[in-house]
Amino acid sequence: MTRILMFAVLCAASALSGCKFVETAELAARAQASAKPAAGSDIAGRWDGEVLPYFTQKAKPLAEIKAAVAGGLDAAGKTFGYREVPEGAPWNFPVVVTGTIVEANTQSRAATAEVDTDGDGKSDATLQLGPVIKGTSIRDVLPFVSFTSYANQIEYAEVAKAFNTQAFERALKDLPRDKLVGSPVEVVGVFTLRGASDKVLVTPVSVKLGAGS
Repeated sequence: MTRILMFAVLCAASALSGCKFVETAELAARAQASAKPAAGSDIAGRWDGEVLPYFTQKAKPLAEIKAAVAGGLDAAGKTFGYREVPEGAPWNFPVVVTGTIVEANTQSRAATAEVDTDGDGKSDATLQLGPVIKGTSIRDVLPFVSFTSYANQIEYAEVAKAFNTQAFERALKDLPRDKLVGSPVEVVGVFTLRGASDKVLVTPVSVKLGAGS
């Protein structure tokens, strides 16, 4: 009786496109799938308890990482960085960047700031300010976030986007963008290198701006 009733309901709802008999078990499976939380929906809850403590423990000064990279990227990566895939993937480095902001491009939605870390007036690192944050560095530096935990590449990409969104909301959204140039800054974040000569593009997870940095 249940199947007949379900058949009748489905036929009425599908009058314009034809009728298809659907097993009750299949309907239950569809309902369960639709109720599954979206990939990355738990990132906000994990930010303070997992993400920030990881960076606090692992991030090293940029100068220290750069010196190690100059001696060999893979050796530096094994000491200071992380990558989930053992061979061929870029290295991701948790980093502390301390210096002075010497330039800021805040007109773009992919806003950036340039930081001089050694006092020569030249940029040593570029900070992503968002709201558009490029790349997957935050996701990729975290050893407790694995591709194997997700159903497919689409879900994995959504997780990276969720991390970038949290970075903007927690660390970047409220920065006084018209007062950045000339400000001392201390940033904890991550950058990714495919080669030793790559530009240092840092995705911040925390930012301290001003004389107290």
